[in-house]
Amino acid sequence: MKCMPAGSFMRASRIGLALLPGLFGPTLVHAQTQVPDPFTPAARWSYYLHRTYSAERLSLLAADTAIDHAFRDPSCWDSTAGSYGLRYTRTLERRIIRNTAELAAGLWTGEDLRYRTSRSGRFQSRIWNAVRASALAHMPDGTERPAYTRFFASTVADVSTAHWTGEPLRPTFMLQCLGWSVLDQIPTNLLDEFGPDVRRFGRRLYSRIRHTR
Repeated sequence: MKCMPAGSFMRASRIGLALLPGLFGPTLVHAQTQVPDPFTPAARWSYYLHRTYSAERLSLLAADTAIDHAFRDPSCWDSTAGSYGLRYTRTLERRIIRNTAELAAGLWTGEDLRYRTSRSGRFQSRIWNAVRASALAHMPDGTERPAYTRFFASTVADVSTAHWTGEPLRPTFMLQCLGWSVLDQIPTNLLDEFGPDVRRFGRRLYSRIRHTR
């Protein structure tokens, strides 16, 4: 039985969930951040390990898989615990393929795909920064260009795992791979942008509740 790949509704839902933290943006203080250190091979390796295998990222992956599991995406896998484990394993394998391809290509191109938070306090500017950064890469000379490394790595991952869902490798599928390589990055950028604000808000809220008891 052919599995249906992730649909646009599910992808849009994840972007919407990632936008929720931004609702706190206008009321929270946004700390300016410095430009990351040079992206040396050692720094790339550490970044790769964090994005691929850190407890934080694995936990987020488990939550993301739970959403897929609740909506039976892909549809050929049922709602049993075993199917959840299969979805999680497949998603992790795809992440490993994508991030490994990105690591190798980044060493060759010199592109820096690390997210840089906005220096603006305006909610709209911070949203635009997260969206814009999903399609751009920083170069060692300080310039920006399209994130070819991200496009390549995402396409490699999609093509390598297409047989899991029975997806035919047609030109339209390849174009979708390029589009989703950008859209899939937006929720991650939004979490990086607004995550510190939401954590600060949560700590203040918890402190107020504790002192009112």
